[in-house]
Amino acid sequence: MTNTQELKNAVHIANNDKSGNVIEILVDDGVYKNSSNITISRDNITIRSISNNPAHVVLSGSGMEKKSPVEVIFDISASNVTLSGITLRNVSHHLIQVRAEKGVDFFLLDNCILEDSYQQQLKVSGKDNGEYSDFGVIKNSRFEYTAGVAPNYYVGGIDAHRARGWIVSNNIFLNIASPAEKVAEHAIHFWKHSFDNIVINNVIINSDRGIGFGLGNNKNQSKGGIIAFNTISHDNPDHTFADVGISLESSPQTIVRDNQIYLNSNYPNAIEYRFPNTQSVIIKNNITNKSIVARDGADGITLANKSAGTFEYYWNSILFYFNQAILFVNSQSSKFIDEVK
Repeated sequence: MTNTQELKNAVHIANNDKSGNVIEILVDDGVYKNSSNITISRDNITIRSISNNPAHVVLSGSGMEKKSPVEVIFDISASNVTLSGITLRNVSHHLIQVRAEKGVDFFLLDNCILEDSYQQQLKVSGKDNGEYSDFGVIKNSRFEYTAGVAPNYYVGGIDAHRARGWIVSNNIFLNIASPAEKVAEHAIHFWKHSFDNIVINNVIINSDRGIGFGLGNNKNQSKGGIIAFNTISHDNPDHTFADVGISLESSPQTIVRDNQIYLNSNYPNAIEYRFPNTQSVIIKNNITNKSIVARDGADGITLANKSAGTFEYYWNSILFYFNQAILFVNSQSSKFIDEVK
């Protein structure tokens, strides 16, 4: 594909293919303007860049301004859909919407960049008493607000309802932060009937809230799952709504382990577990510079957590992961330049 209309035509043809075969749509390097409301309604479709360099394949909407009709880039109502090696940016709602209400399973996002949406960047939507979205994978990608702050508070990186068995790993989240009124949503958030999700080995920098399972004092929020080996840091004084690093709210039987959290803000807690439905949680081997606190009737086991460290300790860990991502992008860019030459 070399332009937006060709891409939309290719998706339309794939959606209407009756063979049942896996269809792969290959996208050339370039900027694809007005790439909005591309619906994927057939199972087994992959869209990926030929170069495998997301910096060189950019699908852009028409802007972050709040407006109608709803604008997303990919609206996914089918299972076994893969997006790989592309950048998505600049829309009035979500960059990607995965529809649990359609029973979408096995979604894969790999090696992508998601930037600048007016609402949550990747949304897993669902309806009460409806279908679930199972076994999604989000890995090796970057979620960012490039201005250093979001356009409003109703934003997040990954925001998922009715999600089961998802894995979010080896991603970077930057500046998921509110400019005014109230705190932004989480960089990574699973809630409303979500079960057994795994969030592991991600880096979250200067985002109001890091990782959340569940929300509020309600039943049927989130259950089970693991939050482990993530590095979370906040050191931007201009983000006035900086909040907790990891939060469990009505999320029983969840394990939070081996995370590193440094919050250079006024918020007092690094990890919170809250409300009576949060029972039998295990919080162990985390290293934080702020408190780990049970609130509002929650109960669990805290074990071998460490409250120590300097900013340099945490920042060096973050820089390691961030530099690895930069080195990868640079290597891909050099390869692209050499190919052009």
